[in-house]
Amino acid sequence: MAESGGSSGRPSRGGSGSFTVHPAEELEVYFNEVAHGRPVGFVASSKWKPPTDIYETEDAIVVYMDIAGMHAEDFSVEYAEGVLTIAGERTVRREEGKPHFHVMEVQVGPFERRFRLPVPVDPESISASYEQGFLEVRLTKLPTRLSGPQSVRVQ
Repeated sequence: MAESGGSSGRPSRGGSGSFTVHPAEELEVYFNEVAHGRPVGFVASSKWKPPTDIYETEDAIVVYMDIAGMHAEDFSVEYAEGVLTIAGERTVRREEGKPHFHVMEVQVGPFERRFRLPVPVDPESISASYEQGFLEVRLTKLPTRLSGPQSVRVQ
């Protein structure tokens, strides 16, 4: 296992009072390419990760998460310092008595996904909706970055 320290070759993303993704919290970072070759950083967490698509249109970044069995109020969607965080908890379906599972593939429990966005977005324009098992978060792109935390109520 490699030693952790200041010589990781990764630029510092810190700053007093800013929302940061600390190296100690990062398990690994994956990069997927979106339009124009700009990378989107996927920051892993110890919680389970619902499958998610992220794509870019001419004027927006769209996050589309496959997460059935929940309600809009079960989600927490926050944006701060270029990082979008989506979290919640899917509970076990209750059955009469104590069921004996033969196969259990549906993930339950707390989840969290954090995405470092490739372009500046308008924090005031973020919208989120949950319909037919899919959460969609839409963020309008900006030519210049506006900072500050932003919470979004899922409808």
